[in-house]
Amino acid sequence: MRQLIYTSVTTNPSGRAQDDCVPILRQAAVRNGLDGITGLLYSQDAEFLQALEGPDDSVADLLASLKADPRHRDLRVLIDRQTDEREFGDWMMVHRERRESVDSFDRRLHGLLLGVSRETAEYFRALVPA
Repeated sequence: MRQLIYTSVTTNPSGRAQDDCVPILRQAAVRNGLDGITGLLYSQDAEFLQALEGPDDSVADLLASLKADPRHRDLRVLIDRQTDEREFGDWMMVHRERRESVDSFDRRLHGLLLGVSRETAEYFRALVPA
């Protein structure tokens, strides 16, 4: 199983990555479910931080698609490694909903990150107030 964590910057004219998340999550729900990909999508200001896990070929195909996606730029891979099992379980792209407060999502994210490796968690915890 392959785990990929990357950052990128939105190209949305609003400058807010969250404005693109609803269409991204709709597309991901269909494609990623069929391809066996799970993970987490985090957006803050203009930036995305995403963790993806799944079969090697599925993650490779998705990465190629992400690199060509005009909704973001400056994609930078932080982690690309093999794992024995999913660190993010069966999460189908966890994300903060518009109606959920930042504080509420941050508390939920802290709980979700309890089962992931220290290296993986550090990228997300750096974004979340203690």
